[in-house]
Amino acid sequence: MAEPEISRSKRGGRWSLRGMTALVTGGTRGIGHAIVSDLAAFGAVVHTCSRTQTDLDKCLEEWQSEGFKVTGSVCDVSSPPQRENLIQEVASTFNGKLNIYINNVGTNFRKATIEYSAEEYSELMRVNLDSSFHLCQLAYPLLKESGNGSIVFISSVAGVVSLGTGAVYAASKAAINQLTKNLACEWAKDNIRSNCVVPWATRTPLVEHVIYLYPFFISLVEMAELEESSSKSKRGGRWCLKGMTALVSGGTRGIGHAIVSDLAAFGAAVHTCSRTQTELDKCLEEWRSEGFQVTGSVCDVTSPHDREKLLQKVASIFDGKLNIYVNNVGTNFRKPTIEYSAEEYSQLMTVNLDSSFHLCQLAYPLLKASEKGSIVFLSSVAGVTSMGTGSVYAASKAAINQLTKNLACEWAKDNIRSNCVVPWTTRTPLIQHLLQNQSFVDDVMSRTPLKRIAEPEEVSSLVTFLCLPAASYITGQVICVDGGVTVNGFQPSIRIT
Repeated sequence: MAEPEISRSKRGGRWSLRGMTALVTGGTRGIGHAIVSDLAAFGAVVHTCSRTQTDLDKCLEEWQSEGFKVTGSVCDVSSPPQRENLIQEVASTFNGKLNIYINNVGTNFRKATIEYSAEEYSELMRVNLDSSFHLCQLAYPLLKESGNGSIVFISSVAGVVSLGTGAVYAASKAAINQLTKNLACEWAKDNIRSNCVVPWATRTPLVEHVIYLYPFFISLVEMAELEESSSKSKRGGRWCLKGMTALVSGGTRGIGHAIVSDLAAFGAAVHTCSRTQTELDKCLEEWRSEGFQVTGSVCDVTSPHDREKLLQKVASIFDGKLNIYVNNVGTNFRKPTIEYSAEEYSQLMTVNLDSSFHLCQLAYPLLKASEKGSIVFLSSVAGVTSMGTGSVYAASKAAINQLTKNLACEWAKDNIRSNCVVPWTTRTPLIQHLLQNQSFVDDVMSRTPLKRIAEPEEVSSLVTFLCLPAASYITGQVICVDGGVTVNGFQPSIRIT
């Protein structure tokens, strides 16, 4: 697969892994194999491991035939000496620097809680948790040395809610989920990010036997399909929006502008709106100069009539079909709760919630007609935890978060996905006046593990990903783009032993 075709080198750099190094444990089967293939296809040099030389050799030959830069080691991650040998080899291969560590190894066997022996408990914990922790310790100096490190753990929905997978497996995955958050805060000072991907039932060798034992599994959930084919065109299609249509509300400034640019750069035909013709014309001229397919309308989303006209125009331009709707409009003014007038309350709710709900209603038939719809809401960390933004704004964003989840379930039958991106302080016109206040900036920095303000493109990247075919099994998720602020409970300024 060639890297995604992005029209500008600066923008394209955000979608490339050229020059980066990666370690993926358990990379010869299932999810791990798909991860190695994708990282390598985006330009990374990858090292992986397997318990058997036969599996490893077969996969290395496959990746070599695709022109990917992948090396490998035989390693049983349940063994501490073999873990140490693995990281020594990685350090040697990559000259002491590692950008990406994907912790993908895991195992399970299902039993009633009282039937697990001490040995079985120990085995599951050793593979699923102990090895992950130790490998992070070993990989830390390499990640730090790279100056730009990223850890991704593969966990399980069983670590979030009971799924009958067995108590020990569930506990080990819950531990991974929390380890993710702690490392994100502790290692942010070294510019190492830590995140966790939490799959539900996925067609892998680990669960194939369960599918055959319990055929009803397939009727309960559409199984997430892995990249089983080595076809470059098939893999590349997951990272392209050519032939797709999109509506982005409020697309002429800040995050919205970045979203329009990203979607168009990936090949989508985009329609956006603004309250002013002057601002709209300026942006349309910019996008035309980049060769993007972008049209626009003047629309005040506080007006039900304007919202209806907007969707009528979108339906006309896109022949009654819409693949992507990004709800980006929002506003705020901060006051103590008792000082909001009824009019101010109504204004904030109209812009932030009522317009979003109505536009979803209006867009629904177009999304359904496309047979492959995706809604992405822009919310705020204020809808997750108190951030001093004002209670009305916070309540409106919390409502958006829950609307996301309800639509994901209600409209899944129509193959419409719904997700929500939740930014923290981002450099946009809406808060530019606040960013000129050094005390405010200092407060933000003190609470944010990554110690910086987000740029609009760091938010638009996630929005764009959620619209891509590559994200086809992600729905109902509320994902924070916040530099770690929502997981940063308390970090003492002194070392406590």
